[in-house]
Amino acid sequence: MDSTWKWKAGVILGTVVLAVYALVPTFFEFPQQRQELEAQHKPIPWYYNFFPEKGLNLGLDLRGGIYIEMDVQVDEGVSTKLDILAQDLIRDLKKENVEPSNWKQDDSHKFIDINFKNETDLAKALTLLDKDYATVLQREKQPAGNGVLRLGLTVPYTKQVRQDILSQAVQAVRNRIDRYGLSEPAVQRQGETRLVVELPGAKDPERAIKIIQQAGKLEFKLVSNKMAATELGNLIGNARKENNLTVGYTTEDVQKLNELLKSKLPEGTEIGFELTRDAATSQITQAKPYLLDRTAYISGDMLKSAQVQSDARMGEPYVSISFNPIGAKNFGDLTKAHVKELLAIMLDGNVMSAPQIREPIMNGQCRIDLGGNQDRQTQLKEAKDLTLVLQEGALPARLKEVTKTIIGPTLGADSIAKSFKAMLFGTLVVVLFMLIYYKWSGLLADAAVLINTLFIFALLAMFQATLTLPGMAGIALTIGMAVDANILVFERIRDELTLGQAPKAAVAAGYGNAMRAIIDSNLTTIISGIILYQFGTGPIKGFAITLIIGLVCNIFTAVVMTRAIYDLFLTKYKIARISI
Repeated sequence: MDSTWKWKAGVILGTVVLAVYALVPTFFEFPQQRQELEAQHKPIPWYYNFFPEKGLNLGLDLRGGIYIEMDVQVDEGVSTKLDILAQDLIRDLKKENVEPSNWKQDDSHKFIDINFKNETDLAKALTLLDKDYATVLQREKQPAGNGVLRLGLTVPYTKQVRQDILSQAVQAVRNRIDRYGLSEPAVQRQGETRLVVELPGAKDPERAIKIIQQAGKLEFKLVSNKMAATELGNLIGNARKENNLTVGYTTEDVQKLNELLKSKLPEGTEIGFELTRDAATSQITQAKPYLLDRTAYISGDMLKSAQVQSDARMGEPYVSISFNPIGAKNFGDLTKAHVKELLAIMLDGNVMSAPQIREPIMNGQCRIDLGGNQDRQTQLKEAKDLTLVLQEGALPARLKEVTKTIIGPTLGADSIAKSFKAMLFGTLVVVLFMLIYYKWSGLLADAAVLINTLFIFALLAMFQATLTLPGMAGIALTIGMAVDANILVFERIRDELTLGQAPKAAVAAGYGNAMRAIIDSNLTTIISGIILYQFGTGPIKGFAITLIIGLVCNIFTAVVMTRAIYDLFLTKYKIARISI
């Protein structure tokens, strides 16, 4: 007796059980419930751990959320890199007793001009340049003048820096989103300078965008006493009035203001603002100007940790930060040398606070107070966001928002409902047709189609692929091809029965004759899906991956599964007639 049907039945039963097991978290919404319980610090039921932690991912078009395209200001990052390398070169020159008179970036921010006191120092600089910096810095062909060395980044190194900036931006944004608490976010590069961020299920879009875009550049600068506060205020007011500037405090606004007042401010200083916002509207209610030393004595790369704490007396939250050994030493030396002076703590060019240094702080720790005029909850949320940004590090370059689409959950639910109805209606028509036209064999094909759909969802859940509307279209197409395969087999079996073959022989011949056509049609479509996945983007990839998975499952269910059931009835129950 042919017993192959036994192990085939075992494999089929096992795969069906495995598929149902993979989809249990999706059916009962375990991931969402787990997230809520963890947020409320409640115990997780024991049986949650018995099943996979994550269920089926739904895309933005099904679940709702945010779609953002951002342009990475790569040129700014390259300019910063040039600045850093120039400082390294100058530091190395000082070790050889060569001290440039001054240095600065040119107006295009592509070159650094370093002025030397004499030609001898310039010659030493060129020697050092060729010896240690040949792969990263090059002398430009158009010198700015006698005793001046004009430098730019080499072409290969510029390409590498641009690639690094984009990669770092992707990683930094992904880390911030992961800490923000969103599940299944997608961050990917698009083109030469763009990032695409998809945040399914984001409930506070503006907060998420603010966290993503925040540059996270932390600096400590001394407040200069070279100009009185009244005089500084008048200077700013007159500059805005004379140049018809609107009152704004963005990075661009402050940079423009500093550029206009460059000749009127004391040398080596710049202007920064401490902003106070309304708790309800987030509108700026007060902007306190500070005259700051341009030199940043301590920067964010010296940060060791940041965490939210509460003031023991007032109960207000603040951010406690600690420095690494180098930062702690610098901070100790700075506070020791400037007792009684104001120290501005700056984030992304804005003054977060400017406390007075009452005594030297040698333990490498300090605190950042949040803006006043805010309720505790708002301050707490702001402190958490600031901590998140500081912990994950600064962005290598600014992100400029290009497009933003907020998809409401209602739209997603509506899409799910309509898609489900369409699939249900289509499947029902197919099921009835197969049942009427092929009788009990049609019912077998219907079962294969339903199990095929179950396998597709299960594999999407197992591989953590995201189901989108185009993906549902791929499933609908797969269902059609699954029925097509069964029709090919059934028609071949009918032909064999008409020729007078016994049922068992007719089934064997039917599957044998139809197999090549089924394999060919599915294989060519799978190849098309692979090409779509390789060269497509976003929704096209979603469609392709669902189609590929569906067709692989289709071959299993339409050929292996239905054949095993035929063998079961023909071998074990020895039926004398096939209903087809």
